[in-house]
Amino acid sequence: MARPFPPLSPFLSWPPFFAKLPVSMADALRGLERSGRWSADEIATGQRSQLMLLIEWAAQNVPYYRAQGTLHATLKILRGSPDRFDDEWSRLPLLPKATLRSDSPQLTAASLPNGHLPLGTIRTSGSTGIPVAVQTTKVTRAVWNALAVLEHLWQQRDFGKRQGVIRSFKPAEGNAVGIDNPDWGPPAGAIFRTGPSSVIHVSQPVEVLVAWLRRFDPHYLLTYPAVAAAIFEALGPAGKPPALEEMRLISEPVDAEFEARVMSDWGVRITDIYSTNENGKIAMRCREHGSLHVQSEAIFVEILDDTGKRCAPGEMGQVVLTSLHNLATPLIRYQIGDNAIVGAPCACGRSSLVIAKVLGRVRNMATSPDGRRFYPISLYRIRAVPAIRQAQWIQTARDAVELRAVLDRPLTEPETELAKQTVCDTLGHPYCVSIVPVEAIARGPTGKFEEFISLLEQPP
Repeated sequence: MARPFPPLSPFLSWPPFFAKLPVSMADALRGLERSGRWSADEIATGQRSQLMLLIEWAAQNVPYYRAQGTLHATLKILRGSPDRFDDEWSRLPLLPKATLRSDSPQLTAASLPNGHLPLGTIRTSGSTGIPVAVQTTKVTRAVWNALAVLEHLWQQRDFGKRQGVIRSFKPAEGNAVGIDNPDWGPPAGAIFRTGPSSVIHVSQPVEVLVAWLRRFDPHYLLTYPAVAAAIFEALGPAGKPPALEEMRLISEPVDAEFEARVMSDWGVRITDIYSTNENGKIAMRCREHGSLHVQSEAIFVEILDDTGKRCAPGEMGQVVLTSLHNLATPLIRYQIGDNAIVGAPCACGRSSLVIAKVLGRVRNMATSPDGRRFYPISLYRIRAVPAIRQAQWIQTARDAVELRAVLDRPLTEPETELAKQTVCDTLGHPYCVSIVPVEAIARGPTGKFEEFISLLEQPP
């Protein structure tokens, strides 16, 4: 086994450019440029070194883990037999999101080394029905900022161009023209001379978002996939905003068919970032080949099958995360509620784990009448019904789907039949479809929108 990295600061050892306090943006970016060329063995050795320090810290300083005693037993074994790391790590219990919500104070360290202060608080949207709060540190925020800048560099964006943002942003709530800013804001705006940006709240109607888009005409648009699809349908194949080059999609799974249509009709590329509020960036898209590369320098990702075994390329499993540097709220083997497919190694040469596709939450899976579970795709097709402005699909029984629809006007009888047939064709089964007109469909607190929700009992 390779020699472990020596700790450069208390309970931080790897990677060196995140462990040397204070974390410098310049050092971090130089380090991330080098780490992209590390081998899989180098990454695995470094992660094990940092994970050992993390569980040692948690066992000593976090009440939840100290009371369990599991980490103490694991540490005792690994100190004598470090080559057993993978086996012993896989025996550690998973941390459900419900436990984080109920035991949040017990999962928080009572004190921290000075280099990690001051603390901050991140709250999740509760899109799984379980909102949670996590403490962040000076180190975790520096790591997240460095990865945010790295993503711009990976995508070779021109910092001098205009960036538009449609998302949940409290200062912009209720503002129908958008808030214009002289730069992109931190972290990129703090270290580069950037072009202007503008942000508008996601709650605005599509026609307001389109008017803002035409006024500001950004080169880069950051928003949610459902919003991007609504704008694309509203403008049509010939309605591309003149300057738009890239849609940067966040928070929701990206539909491959929609991505292909945007590229074909508008010549606009799609990029996406896989992240969570409580863990920061998980994976970022490779510009060369479109792969989602796990940011292994900051997070340890496991994709596990139903038996708890790590999935091979092409296999689907649940996403389990361990943030490498958060000593304030160490989330060790944290179940975020997502499923994903493991990808094959990428031809770009980066050795970090590849995610072929993020499939979303378990409750966003549909069930066929014969009991088969699957992730529905191409739900935006319902917009082929002219009067439907927005829709949400709710599975209420194995053979029944309710379509909640915001309508511009009452549906005609042919439109009603078209909507029902579109639901069945899209899902691939002859469901009993009911259409329920609603005034509005709420998004989550951070703007996430779930197009499909299953009310069926989920398997354990």
